[in-house]
Amino acid sequence: VGPNPVLVYTMELYGVLRFINVVLVLTTTVVQFTTAEICYGCTDDPDDSDNFPPYDAECAQYDYRGHANDWGSDGCSIKVYDNGYITRMYASGHEDGDCVYGSGYTECFCTGVCCNTDSFCEHCTGLTTEDTTVTITTSSSTTSPATLKCYECINCDNVDDATPVIEGEYMSCVTTIMLESGEVIRGGSSEEHPDGECSQNAATLSCWCSKDICNGNTIDL
Repeated sequence: VGPNPVLVYTMELYGVLRFINVVLVLTTTVVQFTTAEICYGCTDDPDDSDNFPPYDAECAQYDYRGHANDWGSDGCSIKVYDNGYITRMYASGHEDGDCVYGSGYTECFCTGVCCNTDSFCEHCTGLTTEDTTVTITTSSSTTSPATLKCYECINCDNVDDATPVIEGEYMSCVTTIMLESGEVIRGGSSEEHPDGECSQNAATLSCWCSKDICNGNTIDL
């Protein structure tokens, strides 16, 4: 007696269906893998006890190009704290351009490889962009032999007694100006620069100094 044709057909169909299922699983896995984004990950908050993302004094630089990793996420984020600190990290479940307003911070989201730089969430904070000409007049103060004190703030054209001051093993203090909006960013830098050195690119102008709270520069817009 020969093989039952119905049974043979059923077994062949079962094999085809199993093959299709394996292909679908592999395809889904590949899609999930290829859509993961590489994001910058850092914080310039020296008191962050979790140490994640990693501390980097340069994290508050507008055009940050430091620590990056494939976090397996589908997007990236920038978190701007009211006290002036910046955190760049991975994120999932958000659309490009989404904004979240938390207690003491504003967070914006983006999609794309290392997209969480060249921004301080201006589209969330409502800052306007306009052509601005800036002039920097440097000032000086007392040098600290072991650590360096720097003003650290965002959107602060001028400083006063209420401006936050950070102290750490910084090589210099920095003042960065966003050329389109005129927003002024101040902080500490782990990079060594000659006192009074300035560098400009298409988006920012940064000037460094090497004395305590020397980045309280007068900004003439």
